[in-house]
This record gives sequence, structure tokens and C-alpha cells, in this order.
Amino acid sequence: MEQPFQKDMSHTTWDKVYARQGLRADLMPEWFEALALKAGDRVLEVGAGPGYVSLALAERVGPQGVVYAIDRSADALAYLEKLQAARGISQIQRLVADAATLDGNFAATSALITMVLHHTDDPAAILRNLHRLLPTGARIVIGEFDPEGPCEIGPPRRVRLAPDKVRGWCEAAGFRVAEERHQSPEHYMIVAERAP
Repeated sequence: MEQPFQKDMSHTTWDKVYARQGLRADLMPEWFEALALKAGDRVLEVGAGPGYVSLALAERVGPQGVVYAIDRSADALAYLEKLQAARGISQIQRLVADAATLDGNFAATSALITMVLHHTDDPAAILRNLHRLLPTGARIVIGEFDPEGPCEIGPPRRVRLAPDKVRGWCEAAGFRVAEERHQSPEHYMIVAERAP
């Protein structure tokens, strides 16, 4: 019998979530290249969780860059804080917040939202808020699980988000979709730019 899907991740541990994030490490280079990330950049990571991707982003942007790791779970970001302390990484700023209502001046030029939107109550609101927070021309990369995939890993088919739905939310929020591609039988990514 299929276990009920829990958006808030309360059914698991952050150790397990971190390990699961690590299983997607081979997808990260494409995300980072699509964002054109370089040393000194400032990037928002929406739904950072325990921080596997945040740590890789921190390595990419270097000590002069900033990674804004945003998550609704204080416990997840506390997990990341311990990893940062152990590794001496200071360029990650952790923010306990809902990305749909997040406010602030981050001076970020890109955002990464991977395997997160299917966990949220209002994905379109997150994209609308990112349009407000990011400057014209900023790039976002969204990675999600494909509902047409084999569903051997990741969430059940019924909660997966179709690429055309995500693309529609991007366009409605004011982003121009530049690219959409499959990264694996289970995963796809969408690259979009903030229109004026």
C-alpha cells in the first residue's frame, strides 16, 4: 500500500533528506551552468532543506559570493548550520521563510528551485514573489520530477508537476522560459529569465 505523501517532510529525517539530495548530485552541474554561476555571485536557493545543494552552490560562488538558503523548516536549516560550521563555510545565509511571502533585498542575480515546488501549497505564488525579488534578466532554474517518468524514485505520480504547468506559472509570473529539458527519465529542468 502506498504511503501518503507528506509535503512537510515530517515522515522522514534530515539525514535521509540530505542523502536523497546527494543522489541528485549529477544533475547539479547543468543547473549551475544554466544559471551561469561564477565566483562572487549571489544566488537564492528556494527550499534548501538540509543543504546538500547549498554547500555545492557555496563552493561554486566562493567566499566572495553569497548563497541565500531559504526554507520553511528551522530544523532543516539548523542541520545546514552544523555542516557549515564543521566545514568552515560562511557564505551561506540561512533564512527561515516561506518563499511565497519572503521579503528583503538580496542583490541576488539568480535563483535555484529544485525538487521543491511539489512540496509547496502555492507554487505560482513563489514564482510571482521571485519575479518581485529578482532584477530584470535574472535567471531561475526549476528542477522537478516528471509525471511521465517511471516513478521509481521521488514522489508519487499524482503529486508531480507537469512541465507545461510549471512553464505556465513562470510565464504568468513574468518570466520568459528560455529552455526546458529532461535530465533523466525522472527529472526535468526549466530555465527562465525575469522579464522587465
